[in-house]
Amino acid sequence: MPVLGWTLLGAALVAARAVRAQAPWVPLWYLGALLAVGVAAWRLVRWRRGRPVVRWPALGLAVLSLLALLPVPWLTADIAHPPGTAWRLDGGLTIEGRRIDPPGAWYWLTVGRPPLVAEVVAGWVTGDDQPRNLAVGSRASRPVFNEPAAAAIGLRRAGVDLALEVVVEVREPLLDGLPASAALVSLNGIRITNLEGWRYALGTLGAHNNTFVAAGGGALTFDGPRLPYAFVDVLERPVDELDVAVGGRWGLSAPGRWFRNLAVGRSHGLMVALMTYADASGRDLAARRTIAGTGGIRSDGSVSRIGGLRAKAAAAREVGADVMLFPAEQAAALTNFDPGTMRLLPVATLDEAIAALVTS
Repeated sequence: MPVLGWTLLGAALVAARAVRAQAPWVPLWYLGALLAVGVAAWRLVRWRRGRPVVRWPALGLAVLSLLALLPVPWLTADIAHPPGTAWRLDGGLTIEGRRIDPPGAWYWLTVGRPPLVAEVVAGWVTGDDQPRNLAVGSRASRPVFNEPAAAAIGLRRAGVDLALEVVVEVREPLLDGLPASAALVSLNGIRITNLEGWRYALGTLGAHNNTFVAAGGGALTFDGPRLPYAFVDVLERPVDELDVAVGGRWGLSAPGRWFRNLAVGRSHGLMVALMTYADASGRDLAARRTIAGTGGIRSDGSVSRIGGLRAKAAAAREVGADVMLFPAEQAAALTNFDPGTMRLLPVATLDEAIAALVTS
């Protein structure tokens, strides 16, 4: 069985290298620990005449150690200061099945990670707060239109003609009993399909008995002349569905989906739009640099606020980014932050981001 053992070891090393290529923020000690414990478990099985002879106590301990190092796919670590993570976006963004890979290295940034099995068990023992469950609450209804909408903005900026429809997303309710986030289908009986219809629907809001219908849900009633949400984002997505996926082949794997599901919001919209523009226009915006960025994107090209900016900036610095783009209105959040050799570029619009990369 030595040949099989060496083959498995080689496959593990190739897998570790693939992980580091797409997600270089994964610590080498973690990959090394997984590999070492896995090899130890394999070595505790001896083969004689084609039959396994198992050292059960030692093998059981090795397997338990391996399980303790694995992430829990449906949870996200609920800690006071979640770490930032940087994902390679070049080669990891596909539109209609075509890989988008303009010159340079491009990263999108997220905050958080799944907890390890050992951390969850430790929480049970100590009674500490448990991680949040991705399978319940607002995280279960991650809007599927964010990437197509962002890609459409980049394509239109590059001169590609697209027929668009409006999607209105609301989040952070101001009243009890409302979903944490939702995509509106209609408001006061008026179906939302374009900007004109949306503006007309807003004009019908009165002091009492307003109703809206969210995608996948029934009608909800509220009082007041404005939508009862802190944030209302109006996006335009292609009428003919645009197949846009972030994560590439790695994002389709089980570990990739665990981390990908942490990006349940819109904070990668700016980078998706920017990379799509760079690819469609043929412009080399990176100029041999490593570009990282975060920020939502609206249909008018303006950049919206995001969370965890300092953690994301730290992640961008750790992967060696030369430039980091972020929402200009949040510049104060990076006061006293040490970027090292990385240049911080606050931007308010997609056009500003393009101009900043061209002139910086």
